[in-house]
Amino acid sequence: MIRLENIQVGYGHCVVAAFDGDLAFAKAKFISIIGTNGSGKSTLLRAMASGQHLINGNVFIENKNWNDYTAVERSKFISVVLTERSFSHFLSVRELLELSRAPYTNYIGKLAAEDHEVINEALESFDLKQLENRKAGTLSDGQLQRVLIARAIVQDTEYILMDEPTSHLDINHKADLLLQLRDYCHEHGKTIIYATHEIQLAMSLCDEIVSIHKGSIAHETISDFVKSNKLQEIFPSKHVAFENGIVQFKFDS
Repeated sequence: MIRLENIQVGYGHCVVAAFDGDLAFAKAKFISIIGTNGSGKSTLLRAMASGQHLINGNVFIENKNWNDYTAVERSKFISVVLTERSFSHFLSVRELLELSRAPYTNYIGKLAAEDHEVINEALESFDLKQLENRKAGTLSDGQLQRVLIARAIVQDTEYILMDEPTSHLDINHKADLLLQLRDYCHEHGKTIIYATHEIQLAMSLCDEIVSIHKGSIAHETISDFVKSNKLQEIFPSKHVAFENGIVQFKFDS
């Protein structure tokens, strides 16, 4: 379980989002973080992965403070897919996936048969087999996004944090990918927490919602969130309405 205790995230001494008390995420859950632009979705994700300074509070993984884990231990618990893409453009797709097995290889970094099996399964699952020898720098944005998500899956962590994982994908591939990730969570007992602007898909596929509004973080099941009618409060607009979590647009003819 990931547990955030009295969390405050932001920049310098400026708090962007906060939660007073314990904010806990159980295993085998598919969880989305929603909020307006600048509300703190990405900041919260980075703070959970220790990529962002905490103004206040602590992050616990399996009831142990995240600061007390070694780098190798951390790499077995959390993998990330952020909007900032940091990798060598000269590596092939397969080489990128191979590097994500580093937490499990021996001291010389040699891959075992099990590592290759995990990589091959990811290449097939994310429709990347035909691209495995392509250099990362030659891929389209959509192809590269699938590679980076596959890389996180290959790392085989208990928790995966993703920032806008469906960016650069068309609508049918957005739905296919999120359904695939949801099923992965439930079948393998993993937890994915991802920030998104795809409200309709989040309502349809996620188990739980984390919403950030006016600096306050809330965590609810989908049914409770829909009943609360917070969507209209978070996204007020004369052109957008929400009914039972379904987005409706209203334009003058």
